[in-house]
Amino acid sequence: MMPDSLTPHTERLAYRLGYTSTAFSFLRSVSGAVGRSGSSMIGSVLARMYCATQPGIVSVVARNLELLGHPSPRRSAPKVFENFAKTLADYFYLAGKSREEAAALADIEGPLPEFPAGRGAVLATGHFGFFEYGALVLGTKGVPVSVVTYAEPSDELTRWRADYRLRWGAETIELGADTFSSLRAATAIESGRLTAMLVDRPMGGRAMEVELPGGKIPFSMAPALLSWMVGCPILAASVRRTPNGRYTVSTNPLVVADRSLPRDESLADCTRRVAETLIRDFQRDPLQWYHFVPLSP
Repeated sequence: MMPDSLTPHTERLAYRLGYTSTAFSFLRSVSGAVGRSGSSMIGSVLARMYCATQPGIVSVVARNLELLGHPSPRRSAPKVFENFAKTLADYFYLAGKSREEAAALADIEGPLPEFPAGRGAVLATGHFGFFEYGALVLGTKGVPVSVVTYAEPSDELTRWRADYRLRWGAETIELGADTFSSLRAATAIESGRLTAMLVDRPMGGRAMEVELPGGKIPFSMAPALLSWMVGCPILAASVRRTPNGRYTVSTNPLVVADRSLPRDESLADCTRRVAETLIRDFQRDPLQWYHFVPLSP
């Protein structure tokens, strides 16, 4: 029998029951009935119950906090689950709100960059804070947004989440196993769209190990490759929940792959710069860095 700490969270009963379109629709209905504060309270209770019954996953999160250099990872790990539950509660609560109502919870920290005329950009972000919310907020500033993602465990859930994003004005680009699926992201950029992707837990494609205070983790090289191919900039951004319950979208200076360098050297340099920027954002509030799988051996 596999030790509890080695059983992936995706194979556990709570995940199999909760990560379905039926559960998502139910939670959306509950959130609409009890309101934002009620949803947050329910989420916090469920998070504490989960931590009490899933010590192996709590240990995984503690180890991931060590990677960021957190001084008390084991004591702080349960707070990650509580923060994540509050963010999920907002995800379902805002599903019943208009785009304008949803965006009203956001503050933007840092200037919004100007992109080349007629050309989009890559929005590189991580499993940090309310990461999907950033695409909504930036989309309300007049930049059309696409979200690059892999398929969910079921077709029904894939459609549910794609429909959710579309209500906020963001189209979904589903990556497949074929070699050319990333060309859809390049096409979106060339048509002027801000194309968002998660980069701190690559599930496929090229990746590069990046140094953290407590070890190394892989970062996706996809943004750098798109920047090299299309000549577009990369906007590294993050979204964190603040103590007053609002969300702050942090933007950073644009990064562009240097085509004067040899290709592999350019991709590595670009990936490193994007990763260092995002890691600084993660370290501002490591208890909002949501990884429930081991990130290093």
